[in-house]
Amino acid sequence: MIKDLCESYPKASGEPSLPETMARIHELTGNKFIVIIDEWDALFREAKDDVELQKQYIRLLRGLFKSSLTDRMIVAAYMTGILPIKKYGTQSTMTDFREYTMLQPGCLAGYVGFTEPEVKQLCEKYNMDFRETKKWYDGYCFQEVGSVYNPNAIMQAMCNRKFRSYWAQTETYETLKIYIDMNFDGLKETILQMLGDARCPADIDIFQNDMTSIRSRKSTQYVHSPHFL
Repeated sequence: MIKDLCESYPKASGEPSLPETMARIHELTGNKFIVIIDEWDALFREAKDDVELQKQYIRLLRGLFKSSLTDRMIVAAYMTGILPIKKYGTQSTMTDFREYTMLQPGCLAGYVGFTEPEVKQLCEKYNMDFRETKKWYDGYCFQEVGSVYNPNAIMQAMCNRKFRSYWAQTETYETLKIYIDMNFDGLKETILQMLGDARCPADIDIFQNDMTSIRSRKSTQYVHSPHFL
C-alpha cells in the first residue's frame, strides 16, 4: 500500500509506515483519506493462532485510527466484519467507531437485505409465490423496516424458480459446520431442534464468543426457522 501511494505521490516516499505515509501526503497536498476495510476481522479468523501477526495488525489499526495523525489524514473510515470489534480486546483502538450489527442495524436496517416490498415486487416479476418465499427467507425483522430477506437466497430462488437453502452451499457454511459439529454446550442439538421448526430462545446480550474462545451457545436471537441462513 505504501508503494502504491508513493507511485501517486512520489514526494511522500521514505516514510516508514502506512499512517506516516498518509500523513505526509496530507501535509503535501492538503487531501485527506476515506478508508474502507472489508472484513476487517478476516485476519483474526484466518490466522487465529498467529498472535504476533494479530498484534502487528492491531498496531497498524491503532496507527491509523487512534494516533496524533488520525485527524490530520483521515476524514472517514468504513469497516465491515463478522465479529464485533470488542471481541479481540481492540476496544481502546476503535473507540471512535459507531458499530452497526445485525441485531441493532440502526439507520442501515433497510440495507441489511431485501425488504418485504422489494421481495413482493420480485415475486410478481418472476411469478413466484410470496408466502412460500417469506416462509423460506425472511430471517430478520427490524422495527424500522419490518421483515428483511437474505439477498443471495432471494436472487437464487427467483432465477432458478426453485425454493431451497442456497446459503448452505456457500463456503461460509462449511466453516460454521466445524463449530456446529463440536456440539459445544448442546449447539448441534439446538440447531436440529430449529430444523424441526422449534423455537430455541437465547440471551443474545451475553454473547461473548469469537473464533477461538467459545464459552456458550447463546449467540443467536429467537429463531423460528433457520432458512434465512
